[in-house]
Amino acid sequence: MPKKDRPLTAKQEAFAREMAKPRAKQQDAYRAAYDCKRMNYNSISCAASKLMRDPRIAHRIQEIRDAAAKDCRWELQDAAAPLFEVLDGALPIFRRQAAEGSINGDARLAITESVKLLNDMFGVDGAKAAMAEAGVTIVDDLG
Repeated sequence: MPKKDRPLTAKQEAFAREMAKPRAKQQDAYRAAYDCKRMNYNSISCAASKLMRDPRIAHRIQEIRDAAAKDCRWELQDAAAPLFEVLDGALPIFRRQAAEGSINGDARLAITESVKLLNDMFGVDGAKAAMAEAGVTIVDDLG
């Protein structure tokens, strides 16, 4: 079986897992995966470097990093959710105050700041789409 088709050995997998960790060093990853009692620093460095040139190991390291990044990624919708809540609460207050002719700055500020942040996060067109998806209507003129 050609090398490129062979699965990683347990030690190669352990090396890849160590290398996928933040601020990993090749020599430390090699020491964690292999018995290095009779090896000097140069031998470990050469062996670790050779493993890093193996495309199967490089690919596996990237797979592990991608999976870890996906698990801890803060989604844009997660960040926007509190802003939608602010809009949901502020819009009825603003509309009531506008109907009474007694608009104060708190509701207006909450709305404009939320919309500004959403625009920054999504872009103007993206913010409109995200607000529509969340069921929030956009105020065109705050008066």
